[in-house]
Amino acid sequence: MNNKFIPFISVLMTISMIVFVTLQLYWIKELYSALNQDFSNKVYSALESSSLKTQQLEVEKYLNKDYKNFAKNVVDSSNQPTQTYIQQNSDSANRSTITFQKSIVENQNFPISQKGDSLKLTKLYTDEGILKIKKERNSSQPLTAQLSKDINNNTYALKEFAKLSASNLPIEKRVDAETLDSVLSKELKLNGLNTKFGFAVMDSKNRITKVVNSIYVDQKDKGNYTYPLFTDSKDRTLYTISLVFPRKDYSLAKNNLPMLLGTFMSLLTILGIYIISINYMMRQKKIAEVKTDFINNMSHEFKTPLATISVATDSLANDKIATNPEKVKYYSGLIKQENLRMKKQVENVLNMSKLERNEVKLFLRETDVRSLIKRITESFGLIVAQRNGTLTQEFNTEKYNFKIDEFHISNALVNLLDNANKYSPEVPEIKVKTRNEGSWYVVEISDKGMGMETDNRSRIFEKFFREETGNIHNVKGQGLGLSYVKKIVELHKGQVIVDSQKGKGSTFTIKLPMNL
Repeated sequence: MNNKFIPFISVLMTISMIVFVTLQLYWIKELYSALNQDFSNKVYSALESSSLKTQQLEVEKYLNKDYKNFAKNVVDSSNQPTQTYIQQNSDSANRSTITFQKSIVENQNFPISQKGDSLKLTKLYTDEGILKIKKERNSSQPLTAQLSKDINNNTYALKEFAKLSASNLPIEKRVDAETLDSVLSKELKLNGLNTKFGFAVMDSKNRITKVVNSIYVDQKDKGNYTYPLFTDSKDRTLYTISLVFPRKDYSLAKNNLPMLLGTFMSLLTILGIYIISINYMMRQKKIAEVKTDFINNMSHEFKTPLATISVATDSLANDKIATNPEKVKYYSGLIKQENLRMKKQVENVLNMSKLERNEVKLFLRETDVRSLIKRITESFGLIVAQRNGTLTQEFNTEKYNFKIDEFHISNALVNLLDNANKYSPEVPEIKVKTRNEGSWYVVEISDKGMGMETDNRSRIFEKFFREETGNIHNVKGQGLGLSYVKKIVELHKGQVIVDSQKGKGSTFTIKLPMNL
């Protein structure tokens, strides 16, 4: 894959994702604005109804309790008047003027003789008047049937008188907090708002009156909704209802939870897919680079033994060497040694391939692990001695017979010893220690070599990983050794722990369970 293709695709995907997320956030913002506006409309509708009902309750209380007898005498008129509407028109946006005429006919009988003769007298009383009526909000008809009935039987005039008289009373005499709370709760629920609220009645100077609940006192600094409660004869606002909703945002989210949850889930899903895709492409790019590096390393590893074999073969073809048994034996041994070296490299790759496919099966048998480690270290000590190095042993185990796969454990230990030797640029100083920790058999292989950076400790067990600078590989290898060690130890249900400091050396600890 072209190295420029993945960054180009990544940039396009990132731009598309930014645009998508921006549009989603804008849509959520617009949705919140629409929900907030709908909430406000419902609140004001509830406030309007509550204000009207509170006024009606005040008039009923005034007529039926405070002036009960007066109201009864006025309303219960025995002579019902006839009424004729002369003119009805609107003189403003919220008021209608009605000109009316009333007439009352009173019949009286006066006896004039004992024979039953009587004189019938008819009296006619007439009256004219003008009423200015405040129209209902959103009402298309300025005069309803109920209003006509109220005007006809003097109820309207009586209510207007009650309103005028009540306007001189203090607010706590006109409405109490319990009544207002009941009215507001009912109207808010009718409008689909079932959330906690605080209320207060404000005077004409926007000061809180005695009609207030505790929620409003605690939350008065939050945004509130206001609506006129009581007005005077000239429609000037005397008192105002003010509402606050401390859990407004929660209420909006709760009422629209499926839609909001679906939006957020889709957004998170797209973001997750984007992150996984970018990460996957970057990993594929890295794997491609690592594989290329691995092929180059393998080519280098095969190149040396092939060249040695080629030289040895040409030498054997020489007549002078062919007649010298010692030379023939030397070059034959050299060819065999290089052939084994190549075979070992191929086996490492094949073993890793089998481990990746979970095709490696362990052949466990009871083994004297201390003797096995001793043989491996003594054999590898000859290689270390060629560099004038030292390989010391320290065996502190009392229990060392348990089941392992001798072949794979041997290979794992050789890989660790080989790394300790290769990554010791000066004279190698390698130490092998063993000990028992409960049911664990612990092997430590430490060196005083190059060590490694802290960030690389968690990566050294990755396949093909090698701690190098740039593309310069000053230590031969395929980057498979430690990956193989980790997988073999894990197949034995064990653990591999590394402790390393740059410039001070490394210690690899293998813990193998003895009760496997």
